[in-house]
Amino acid sequence: MEFNKLVRIQLFPILQKYGFGIAEELKNIVRFQSSIMKVNVVFNDYDKSHFVEIGKHGETLYPLNDNAVKELFSSELSIEQVTLETFVQNLSLLFEQQKGIEMLKGNVDPLSNLIKQQAEYYTSELVGRQTLDTASKAWETNDYKTFIKIIDKIGVDKIPQSYQLKYKIAMQKL
Repeated sequence: MEFNKLVRIQLFPILQKYGFGIAEELKNIVRFQSSIMKVNVVFNDYDKSHFVEIGKHGETLYPLNDNAVKELFSSELSIEQVTLETFVQNLSLLFEQQKGIEMLKGNVDPLSNLIKQQAEYYTSELVGRQTLDTASKAWETNDYKTFIKIIDKIGVDKIPQSYQLKYKIAMQKL
């Protein structure tokens, strides 16, 4: 069945219960709106992926992904990498649960906090890898003083064991 039609048949009746109407409909995109909330449901035909985002009017819309479903709903239902039918069916099931109803009524704080936490974790991991790469370059050029300085900044107890061994060697070389 065509994406928009499937969304209108299965998901829209649930959203209507909480004051949502269809604000805009384009090919493979349905935007729902209530007096305080927005929900965008999208199918990307190019890579056959699905996307849903939710948020309050005038604020950031947050993506609802499999990780968020697992964390917030304590559910193994998947809304990514599934068929169109499964995506819409699982999204409908989620919005019928208490947590989903709370989101539709405007409580997006748990989702917002989770997305922000994920972004902070990702950034932290990225910076950590970049810092270790810098330390590795210092090690490769026998710049032990810089290597030690970088590792001290990170914390010896927070680095992989191979770097801990290099740290001990670098300390002995100075």
